[in-house]
Amino acid sequence: MTIKRGLRVALLAAIAWPLLAWLAAEALVTNPAPAQTDAMLILAGSSTFKERTHQAAQLFKEGRAPKIILTNDNQESGWSAELQTNPLFVQRAASELKSCGVPEENIEIVPETVSSTRDEAARVREYAASSGLHSILVVTSAYQVRRARWTFDQMFAGSGVSISFSSVPPGEQTPRPLTWWLHRRGWRMVAGEYVKLAYYFIRGVRFTETAQAATTEFTEPQDRSVLKTDRSVYRKPPLPSLPRAGGKFIDPVFGAEIMRATDESDGPAPGLGTYYSHWPTFNSDNTRLLIRKGHSGDAILKTFDPVSFRLSAGREILPTEYPRGFGVSWESSIWSHRDPEVIYTFANDLKGGMRLYTYNVARKEFKLLKDFSFLSRGRPDYLHQMNMSADDDVFSWSHMRTGHNGDPVAYLVWRRSTDKVLFDTPNTMDLNEVHVDKSGHWLNIPLNKPLSDGDAMEFLNLDTGVVTKIVRGAPDYKPGHGDLGTDCIVGFDAWGDGLTWRRLSAPHVVRPVFFFRTAIGRNGGVTDWTHDFHGTMLADNEDWITIGTHHDPPATQIGSGIYDDEILQVSLDGSERIRRVCHTRSVYDDKTETTGYWSAPKPTISRDGRFIAFTSNWENSGRYDLFIVRIDPAPYLTKPPAMTPVPAQRPRRVRPL
Repeated sequence: MTIKRGLRVALLAAIAWPLLAWLAAEALVTNPAPAQTDAMLILAGSSTFKERTHQAAQLFKEGRAPKIILTNDNQESGWSAELQTNPLFVQRAASELKSCGVPEENIEIVPETVSSTRDEAARVREYAASSGLHSILVVTSAYQVRRARWTFDQMFAGSGVSISFSSVPPGEQTPRPLTWWLHRRGWRMVAGEYVKLAYYFIRGVRFTETAQAATTEFTEPQDRSVLKTDRSVYRKPPLPSLPRAGGKFIDPVFGAEIMRATDESDGPAPGLGTYYSHWPTFNSDNTRLLIRKGHSGDAILKTFDPVSFRLSAGREILPTEYPRGFGVSWESSIWSHRDPEVIYTFANDLKGGMRLYTYNVARKEFKLLKDFSFLSRGRPDYLHQMNMSADDDVFSWSHMRTGHNGDPVAYLVWRRSTDKVLFDTPNTMDLNEVHVDKSGHWLNIPLNKPLSDGDAMEFLNLDTGVVTKIVRGAPDYKPGHGDLGTDCIVGFDAWGDGLTWRRLSAPHVVRPVFFFRTAIGRNGGVTDWTHDFHGTMLADNEDWITIGTHHDPPATQIGSGIYDDEILQVSLDGSERIRRVCHTRSVYDDKTETTGYWSAPKPTISRDGRFIAFTSNWENSGRYDLFIVRIDPAPYLTKPPAMTPVPAQRPRRVRPL
């Protein structure tokens, strides 16, 4: 009897389940009538991007909205033979829209990356405010509409922006209500949707002005520093009294504590300072400073106490001639990320050929790490402008030759862990330099001028040999002055007068992150085209870039005065948050030895983000010196990104050694 009862229950459940499953799916589906709006938004979804873009393209042709907005969930798709990379799904969606007849100029991508529907709603609200949108039509898949509508209604409350929805009918990429339970994707979309609905109702949704406050996966720590974060024009007051090396003062405008790190006792005019913003001044634990001295390639070391913010007495002059037959130019030498006593350096072009060394500053010992002389084949070759990955493993240089007009004959990339020269590729593209990113998977190759095919910059995948070319103007907008982080590059935006961020694994997708304007947004306030700057991404926290501005001598415009001769930190999540640190008090006009290139601030930041070193000539005092400003580290805005996977199976597309 019990067995029969169990069989009857099982039979009834088997009969009832399809009906219950169908009802559960149908309960999620709504069919709202699409409205006429200022813009249309396609919610991100890797498994459903085609059906959503097809629906949006049809609504666009019907005239429902003049432009289509995409959000970027930073998810990579499979390998594209056409693009020779793993494009992001947002790129796939944009391409699908264009193939459906939507003009490229009518497609926009919200700059910030998103990680959830509530994150999308928060980012789009900010985007709507900066773009002047009053109505948005949201396109998403059938089973997501109820949760998306509830989320957007909550997030846009009080914004003055009306939100309407268009539901994509099931059947293309979304399983139908009658059979969803027969598909793995259906369980994610229907059963998973009920789980998300419960979570959202319990957790709640609201909008805050901080750009990342709506994410479910990460709660942003508050920035409790005293640094200014507004966009007022702060004119430089009279110079504070300048102390001797080791002395400190408070920036009278921004309140930051600044130390003068060098003076006349460390070297005569023209002076001392940083080398460049992507070559570190601070060693890995902030106990030593590598300082450029004069114009001859000399350098000094100073001992620094990061706890008490003090300099130890004295200095050490680093050797430029070594008894064993080589000379050293310390420019582009790099502190080890692992050993605070070790600097990586290399023989200069006068002696020693193409050799990489470590120098232990405690023992004052050089050690040969790699001899590349076999690459020169007896010719007078040398290395120039070294860069290195954050694990001390992948190194890159310009491969130079004496008497070759100062132009590289090739670029050289070496992996230490395998002792393998990855590339020694002839310079057929008029390269300016090469720069390996922190991950050691990508090489940035800026060119001196665009080639006939428009190529103005290249990104080389060091694992596959695939080269991605970047054109100077639309649609790529080649980045200018800036720095590389982990699978990312931040550079000057010569078209928007600001900064852009992009992944090296998806370099055609550009995120504007800052504008030299007196208000937020591409059209906010008044712009100022009079700046040049250098930027540093040496901090472990890559949610911010630290830049040091100076006057651009060729600029003929009258500036607003915003950000003149400042150190400031710019957030890279697209929210345009800034932290204004100090005035550099360096006058740059490119006319004299002490007001030219080496007087530019060129800031470098410590790995922990607590100290920034910069060069200043103290309002054209007749020399320049190194200064250090102490700050509270910038807050993390996102989780540290996972290393981007690269398709190791692809053949190389450039010629290695």
